[in-house]
Amino acid sequence: MISTTGSSSRVPRWAIAHKFPAQCAITTLQGVEIQIGRTGAITPVAVLDAIDLGGVSVSRASLHNFDFAQSILKATNKDDDVGVTKGVSVMISRAGDVIPQVLQRLDDVMEKDADDFISLKPPSRCPSCGSKTVFDLVGGRKKDKNATNITDTSTIFDDAVGIDIMNNSQTRRNSIGQVLRCSGPQLLCKPRAVGSLAHTFSREGLDISGLSEARLQQLFNATLIRVPADLFRILDEDADLFQSIIELPGWGDKSALNLKSALQRVASEGVTLSKFIYSLGIRHLGVQSSSLIASAYTSLDAFFDAIDTASQKEFDQDDAKEAYFSVLMGDGNSQEGVKGIGPVAIDSLIKFAANKELVLAAKALAKIIPVLDTVTRTREDQSSDKDLSSLPFNQLSVVFTGSLPGEMTRSNAQQFAIEVLGAKSTPSNVSKTTGIVVAGEKGGKKIDKANEYGIKIMSASEFADLVKKHR
Repeated sequence: MISTTGSSSRVPRWAIAHKFPAQCAITTLQGVEIQIGRTGAITPVAVLDAIDLGGVSVSRASLHNFDFAQSILKATNKDDDVGVTKGVSVMISRAGDVIPQVLQRLDDVMEKDADDFISLKPPSRCPSCGSKTVFDLVGGRKKDKNATNITDTSTIFDDAVGIDIMNNSQTRRNSIGQVLRCSGPQLLCKPRAVGSLAHTFSREGLDISGLSEARLQQLFNATLIRVPADLFRILDEDADLFQSIIELPGWGDKSALNLKSALQRVASEGVTLSKFIYSLGIRHLGVQSSSLIASAYTSLDAFFDAIDTASQKEFDQDDAKEAYFSVLMGDGNSQEGVKGIGPVAIDSLIKFAANKELVLAAKALAKIIPVLDTVTRTREDQSSDKDLSSLPFNQLSVVFTGSLPGEMTRSNAQQFAIEVLGAKSTPSNVSKTTGIVVAGEKGGKKIDKANEYGIKIMSASEFADLVKKHR
């Protein structure tokens, strides 16, 4: 029997993975580029002579971080820089048979011509926006057991400090072995802004189909969009915006109309509170933690009230920052915190609240999209006058089968059933404990099984009516 103790949505303890050894290949290093992610992470990426690896042509590979890159590429000092000669041989593989990565350098060619020198020195400024860069130190965040506040252990890169990898202190090596980040405003750093837009419109967020990061890059470069709410101007009959999108390379009338239709669906149907919180791109808040926060606050107004309260306070070192999110952390006495939400997530919410530009962008989006309240069942609810029994799926296990009408996806329907209609769960299979089956076209064997067990079957059109009624 496999124990499920400590199991989570991210790390299921019952799952066992058997993998074949990754295939490796040898190629030549031609350069190193800097990549900036949505959260500001600045990472070196190796540019390689293209080579076939597992049926895929690989020309770029991860170097993880600057300390790792210096170590595996056997970097040497040159004047005030540190790096490696262009053209050295490297071994690469695909981690998990997916992500290309550099494993090691294979030759000991001495560094020669300055023109062929590839720098591996961490940049002191963001290559995109010019803001100072910040290292996340080893151990991440630390909390003083005698203090109530969370201490930030990140450190600003000092322009005056040169990096001597041969005589470097362990502290310095520990820092450069961690993630280097852009410390500037998120919306003013183009790669971060585009990454944030892609996160907002992703399937787990607002679920706008047809908006790849490349297309969002086009819209951003053309200054047609800066924050998510900008894109919804299409629905206000902004003919100039719509025409500008049509004229972009690779778009045309059909793509623009499809985008408008997807935006119209979200603007009319709305999204659940958990999806909205996830779409904000707050660091350290994934799908699960966003759902927990939505369950704790239940409404957008309550969530924004907490954000506004935290943003109005000038914190000093002795302030208990968590107190402004006591619904999540608990008050240490009678009120319990939310299991699964810790100090790192709380600190991310505090930093989000302190960024007025991001909060304004979130509120502008909330004015356009209806955000649905979340149904919760706490001990207080059960002992109070709140009557949840009137919800259509109250405490039922609901199984969906077949296609749904309109543009609502299966995942959206499942989330809506739990968070708004009161369902206890939405498993993938029909069993004797299933309360109701929602059946669309081509429902398959699940309908037969529901009939066998005498389980109530609801048509997809009836479910669609429920959705409209409870929005």
